[in-house]
Amino acid sequence: MEVKLVHGNGNHACFDCFGCSREALGDEASVRGFLDEMPGVMGMRKLSEPLVIRHEHEKKQESGITGFVIIAESHISIHTYPEKGHAFIDIFSCKEFDTGKAEGMIRGRFSPERIERNDSMRGTYRIGADGRLEEVAGITGSEGIASLVKDMKRIGFQATNLGRAADVIKEMRENGAKIFLSFTSNMVSSGLREMFAHMAKHKMIDVIITTVGSIEEDLMKTHKPFLVGSFEADDTQLHKRGINRIGNIFVPNDRYEWLEGRLMPFFSDMYKRQKERGKPMSPRSLIHELGKTVDDDKSILHWASKNDIPIFCPAITDGAMGLHLHFFKQENEGFALDATGDMKELADIVLNAEKTGGIILGGGVPKHHTIGVNILRDGLDYAVYVSTATEGDGSLSGARVKEAVSWGKISETAKHVYVEGDATIVFPLLFHSMKV
Repeated sequence: MEVKLVHGNGNHACFDCFGCSREALGDEASVRGFLDEMPGVMGMRKLSEPLVIRHEHEKKQESGITGFVIIAESHISIHTYPEKGHAFIDIFSCKEFDTGKAEGMIRGRFSPERIERNDSMRGTYRIGADGRLEEVAGITGSEGIASLVKDMKRIGFQATNLGRAADVIKEMRENGAKIFLSFTSNMVSSGLREMFAHMAKHKMIDVIITTVGSIEEDLMKTHKPFLVGSFEADDTQLHKRGINRIGNIFVPNDRYEWLEGRLMPFFSDMYKRQKERGKPMSPRSLIHELGKTVDDDKSILHWASKNDIPIFCPAITDGAMGLHLHFFKQENEGFALDATGDMKELADIVLNAEKTGGIILGGGVPKHHTIGVNILRDGLDYAVYVSTATEGDGSLSGARVKEAVSWGKISETAKHVYVEGDATIVFPLLFHSMKV
């Protein structure tokens, strides 16, 4: 049982409107018509005819129209400042109403450029749907991972958040949301890579946003695996032996040496295409073409290209692949990538989606690019964050979901949850709780 808000004494909504039609704000008939129509539209019972009074102030910009209408549930009031283009509207009701519908009527009548809305519920308290809070309980038996994750909601702490995250992911999938999977490159360094590839293979996601390290490491793993090492390894000795450490994962230099040999001929082919097209490719197009050259069932690139799942990489030069792009350009000065070339496709995906959801693992550029582009549609409708970063330093990586609401990157009405934990522990549980 999900703990949720329960109330029975109605709600209040205050709409501060800016950049409105001055003509509409200064028209008594328009204001009276608004007050006359609003109760019926909102399912309220009007008890009086609207009272509308024009107020003239010695300062013209302070002049305006004040009006109110009494309803059985309470009242609706408005004050306009035509010279400023401002209107302030309060709907007080002892009966619940659709604030979004009310906002739509306000927009239709007064055409504001911006609305700041403050909602409050009367008699609000937190309680379970069955009249009580769920009891904390442990798990002594389970019928599989999906059942385990569901039952973890009653354990408390981050186990509860993990269970709720599974619910949010389930809902975004069932409701047909365009699902954005974002992750940092260390996720691909780990064994999460194969899970991401599986999701692309079975079209469980619609968009991938990541860093260039994910691209190059997925490619390198098609040649040779990475190795499980130790966090406590002697890094000086590792350096002397040509072994690079990512936490407790070891990556010998020969993987990077192979990468250079793999990429340079590919860049040459892409440069020929650039000349034929007469313009540079975008990073997404480059990655898509690279994926076509990969034949590996465990590869993210392979399945994303095969199923036409776009991979957006806004920081294409931040890694070994970026260095190789630079080295190639030294010998081929005309070679270029159009860093802005992906934005229209990404924006179109966001704007044309009925709903959008984000599974956001870690932080950095992938996280911000995912939530940032969703500003175009007033935010993600669903969001699951998994991270170990702290919010105390004001970093984007550590920012909680609620902070993104303030920016419009996540919708005010979105279903969202933050799981504080290592993605290599959390995500396998979420992955196996999903049904393909």
